[in-house]
Amino acid sequence: MSIYSRTPRSKDQAIPLLRSSNLFGSLNDEQLGEVAAQLIPRQFSGGVTIFHQGMPGTMLYLIETGSVRVFGVGLTGQEHTFSTFGAGSVFGELSVFDGKNRTASAITLEDTSVWMLSRESFDRLLSAYPALCRAAVGVLAGRVRTAAMHVENIIFQDVLGRLAFELLNLSERHGKAEAGRIEISLPLTQSDLATIVGATRESVNKALTLLRKQGLLLIEGTQFWVLDPEGLKAVVQQRGR
Repeated sequence: MSIYSRTPRSKDQAIPLLRSSNLFGSLNDEQLGEVAAQLIPRQFSGGVTIFHQGMPGTMLYLIETGSVRVFGVGLTGQEHTFSTFGAGSVFGELSVFDGKNRTASAITLEDTSVWMLSRESFDRLLSAYPALCRAAVGVLAGRVRTAAMHVENIIFQDVLGRLAFELLNLSERHGKAEAGRIEISLPLTQSDLATIVGATRESVNKALTLLRKQGLLLIEGTQFWVLDPEGLKAVVQQRGR
């Protein structure tokens, strides 16, 4: 796969994905077909920036396969990860809703296939389908709740507590249970985790080492398994301030 490609895909392939989406799932089959007819397929290699902070927001994205990290860059050049998204997730919606420039950048964590919907098409669909408007409000409310929890975690937890909290969050959003453990189905480096918890890579490395020694976490390269969710919850409670 090149940096990105326009490999032909039938838009009917997108209908099951739309049906499972928290944004489009309330629409009926005819309406889903109308949405699918306006989608544009794209495939990206891993490590490709899909859009940059400050760019005009002209597209909403629905992930078919792969994963994406959405992050902001401060004045000092330091990155902070706002969220990660896997298959079935919608992202890039904020600028599509308000027509303003992107407040964050998005980069693929692995080879990723998406369906794109233009702001103009989305506006027409919102006008046509009230159920879609209600779902959009629900998506935005979910984003606000997640952001509030993330801020609370940064304010009231030290690095170890923040890391335990975010690992639990990742396991709930992207986890696959197998053989008594939960695999986080995202390829994450320690640098990625540092941008999620708002800490240095070195401090995250020390915290990961401690969690491994306590038997709460298994790490192999960029793959993470949560071995004891209740143990991680106990760490969050103990490290709160």
